[in-house]
Amino acid sequence: MKYQDLFQYQSEAMQLLMNAYQKKKLVHAYLFDGETGTGTTDAAIYMAKKLICKETASPCMICDDCKRIDAHMHLNFLYIAPEGDMIKKEQIERLIHEFSMSSFEDGPKVYIIQDAEKMNTAAANSLLKFLEEPNPNHYAILTTTNEKKLLDTIVSRCQLIHFKPVPKTYLMSQLQNCGVDTDIAYLVSFLTTELDVAMKYIEEGKITNFLNIAKKIVDKDIKHKDPYVEYYRNRSYFLEEKDKAYHRFFLDILILMYQELLKRAMHDGQGYFEDTFQHIQLEDVNKDDIIRKLERINVYQERLNYYVNLDLQYTSLFAKL
Repeated sequence: MKYQDLFQYQSEAMQLLMNAYQKKKLVHAYLFDGETGTGTTDAAIYMAKKLICKETASPCMICDDCKRIDAHMHLNFLYIAPEGDMIKKEQIERLIHEFSMSSFEDGPKVYIIQDAEKMNTAAANSLLKFLEEPNPNHYAILTTTNEKKLLDTIVSRCQLIHFKPVPKTYLMSQLQNCGVDTDIAYLVSFLTTELDVAMKYIEEGKITNFLNIAKKIVDKDIKHKDPYVEYYRNRSYFLEEKDKAYHRFFLDILILMYQELLKRAMHDGQGYFEDTFQHIQLEDVNKDDIIRKLERINVYQERLNYYVNLDLQYTSLFAKL
């Protein structure tokens, strides 16, 4: 997330931090809690620059200090992230060793631990001991997507700051600025709030393929033709996809399309899936029938949580749609 966007979409969190900084009341340890994509890590790096940058209007983003923080090369800055899916005791011991030594550089020292809930027990206990004996001018910033997975004793030694979910419109605007089609941007905003992750989904191509199939299925349905025909034509594509996440997402696409159709019938549409809905006579749309279809799709989406025969699942769904 761009730093200017932090102050727009996480204004409460950032204002709290800025007030503490200006009044010289920053605490020695913070815990930034928020979903993936809410800017917790970007906010942590921003605060590291705010503390270490020597320019009057810190952080300036262009000085040697700021650039070395971005490159994780500053002697007064340490960034720890999970190795694989875990933060190990050795990583925390390295942190303790480096921050216990005298620095060749003046000024505050800042360390960031990303996804702190992924510390193993030994790592968490080592960090706890370090937090219990804070050094002057040393600042810890831990980020997490679930503070309840952290030791209560660690949480109690940090000031907890919650980061709000980012509006889907934020990611959509970013994607559209990158030239992504509106419908694709809208759909991907339901998968992630991170631009890099969103672009990977799009470049993979599966989302576009599933959207095109969904549009044909919905088009057949609203024209009172058999939607199963489109499924059968693309049956091999569905059955070759082993990742259930994409099957859930395909059903999400159907739900979003029928929701948009229902909104249009109620004169509240947002203009998505225009190529599918532009020729529909809205007065002919049966709202109760759409609600029934949405309920039916939700039932089949729930069934994906269990072992199911995908072919039978889709055959049954489109037979009852």
